[in-house]
Amino acid sequence: MERMIIILCLDNNNGMMFNDRRQSQDRGLREYIAEMTKGEKVYMNAYTEKLYEEINDPVVCEDFLHKAGKGETCIVENLPLKPVIDQIEEIVIFRWNKVYPSDQVLDVDLEEWKLAEEEQIEGSTHEITKQIYLPKQ
Repeated sequence: MERMIIILCLDNNNGMMFNDRRQSQDRGLREYIAEMTKGEKVYMNAYTEKLYEEINDPVVCEDFLHKAGKGETCIVENLPLKPVIDQIEEIVIFRWNKVYPSDQVLDVDLEEWKLAEEEQIEGSTHEITKQIYLPKQ
């Protein structure tokens, strides 16, 4: 089975979107993600492409979660993950360390995943917590 890597930007309550706006507008974080995925195939939808100009030659399509293969990275801002949960090998979360009123929250129970790594990174406006989750087995 093909398994992929998911990148998310969330608030402390796992909010993905607030007031129909994305959580991932920090320029420093976008540059960090571009460097982190340099040389890799990165999948996203057209909504995400408008913001992530730093990503070179992204694969842009609306059904990208069904097209990404093993070890390939998807930046997800506004889609549910439950339909593809069995295809995810790693979830990389960038937490804003704030709470916003959210319209959309992560639909994956992180209690069912193992927090494998955590570090602080510096965004352009504030410090962000990077967390890497792996499936519990």
